[in-house]
Amino acid sequence: MSFLTPFFLWLLPLSAIPLIIHLLNRRNLITIDFSTLRFLKLLERESIRKLQILQLLLLILRTIIILCIILMISRPVINGIFNLQNSGESALHAIIMDDSFSMSGNKENVQNTAQKILNQIPDKNQLIWMNTNGGLQFKGLREDVPPIESLVKSTFLGKSINNSLNTLKVNSRGEFTSKELYILTDGQYSSIKELNDNSDQLKSFHIYSFIAPKINNNLAIVNLNIVNEILLPNDQMEIEVSVQNSGVENIENRLLQLIINEMIVGQQLISLKSGNTKLFTFKTALSKSGNYLGKIELDVDDILEDNRFYFVLNIPDRHKIAIIARSSESSYYIRESLRTLNISGESLSITEFVDFNSPQLKLNEQDIIFYLDPENSGEIADSKIEDFLYRGGHLIIFPDNNSDSNSFEYLSNIWSETPDKYISLIKQSLTGNSFQEINPNSIQSNDLKDIFAPNNTRDRNVKYFKYLSLPFDPKYSKIQLKDGNPIWNRYPLHSGILDVFGYALNLSWTNFPIKGSFLPFIHYLIYSNSINNHNIFINTDTAWNTVLQEYYTNKVYHIPPDGSKEILIIDNNNSVNVDMFKSPGFHSLQTDNIEIEKIAVNINSSELQSQIIPFDNIEEIIPENIELISMKDDILTELKEARIGVELWRYLLYLTILLLLIEMIVSNAKKQR
Repeated sequence: MSFLTPFFLWLLPLSAIPLIIHLLNRRNLITIDFSTLRFLKLLERESIRKLQILQLLLLILRTIIILCIILMISRPVINGIFNLQNSGESALHAIIMDDSFSMSGNKENVQNTAQKILNQIPDKNQLIWMNTNGGLQFKGLREDVPPIESLVKSTFLGKSINNSLNTLKVNSRGEFTSKELYILTDGQYSSIKELNDNSDQLKSFHIYSFIAPKINNNLAIVNLNIVNEILLPNDQMEIEVSVQNSGVENIENRLLQLIINEMIVGQQLISLKSGNTKLFTFKTALSKSGNYLGKIELDVDDILEDNRFYFVLNIPDRHKIAIIARSSESSYYIRESLRTLNISGESLSITEFVDFNSPQLKLNEQDIIFYLDPENSGEIADSKIEDFLYRGGHLIIFPDNNSDSNSFEYLSNIWSETPDKYISLIKQSLTGNSFQEINPNSIQSNDLKDIFAPNNTRDRNVKYFKYLSLPFDPKYSKIQLKDGNPIWNRYPLHSGILDVFGYALNLSWTNFPIKGSFLPFIHYLIYSNSINNHNIFINTDTAWNTVLQEYYTNKVYHIPPDGSKEILIIDNNNSVNVDMFKSPGFHSLQTDNIEIEKIAVNINSSELQSQIIPFDNIEEIIPENIELISMKDDILTELKEARIGVELWRYLLYLTILLLLIEMIVSNAKKQR
């Protein structure tokens, strides 16, 4: 506490005045006439004692009142966290605004807070304004700052404040009498953690962190999942939608709709308590093959942008399938099963090739490749398989009758995550009447369980006499035998699928090709790549690369939902790249007004599902050298108290008034006695 005591030192003797008056009054004797001694009985010892107590109380009250008046005139101050008395015109002020999506519902609060911060900065002081995603917005004198509306912007991105802090270090070099940093953010855990981690690096700054309040009324669609592994025309499709209540209020009977190709195909009323997340299910069917633009939509609330979730479904009208095998005997069961499926009404285009390097085999025209010749895999250029998988191809590999433990070594060259795993596999050969069966508990897909489940009308007792023990991984191993060995691993590579089987389609290996479950299994296999939850939408703040199905000599454009155009460069692999999706909605690739592809983009789930810390808890986490201020508080008062401190004269005035009232009551009681 600091006092202006030298100036008011002469006032201190005044505090002794009540004591002097009290002592002088003791010498004044008052004569009271009375007519009879009976009145002496009224002067009891207790009454005298009470009068003495009242006199002492009045003495104390009057002394304290004079002391309060003296202290009030001296204007004492409790120093603030920074004890900054005068910044001068050579001070630097920097504002970092969190413009990530999680702040979008607090635009009005942010604008009001930012305006109050600007209002208390002197016109000739240096000012730097940065947005976490937008970068440096302004650098110059405070008097030259543009309108607040052009600076307070929200984005659909989720970058951290680290980049802004690095930019600040570069732009804050120089001699300044003081440096003040104002950070406008929310209680998102990642933001608070970054403030905590970087506080020591900003010791030269006086840091104020302004925390936005929680949104009152808001539901957000945070994710979508297609339950079906296979999508076919007229088959029932099940869609799971994850909705989170990120607001303060509980929500009752809010409308949730499923829209496909601008047509409402499902709706329901949902209720959700504050802070909870819940799955809601829609069921529908698509009548024919083709591309479908889907959207999940909620009724309006405090944040509109997270009330929509976009996705794209593609049901191909024809599957182009290539079979690569050294002999017709090796490919017999696959070829005949595909022909049977085609006769029953499936749209399959089937071609056969002797090896992978056949000049007639155009990989970019194939959807699925059955590769039954791993012995000649050394002749394949790794880039061919990678390109095929990268653009969404489906490669299915079976060993042939002569395959041994080293037949799959080349897989380590295709995918970096499989080094050494497919080298020297163990080949199991059971003798006599011995065989292995499928462990039904190892099958995770419901569709596969239906295929291999026991049935009274069909014999589904699949036996395996020879097999290669594939590497086990709970993420990738789809079917295991009862001895624990996997016989089918599925790897999602890029946007494609790689299926590796540990048994040859030969009756000396297994009786599977002649069982009733073989045909539905092949049907499942060729259609399980027609839907992939990783491909039906992309998040903002991510890059995207795709290989074009055809070659285009003209320019290719990226068209965001706002209709603007971005020119994309086609590289030597006939692929194009979008550096970053910045807005949700349907984006498209076009050339000469011809649409090549449509992409659904949604707000990054890390922003939608951000963990918000209550303000009181933030105070316990944040370092002591950062002043924490709520945007709902009196901003100017909080800033003044943090810089200079709290002036106590106002509180002393309140105390003086209170003591005067008490003194009046006590003195009145004395007179009555």
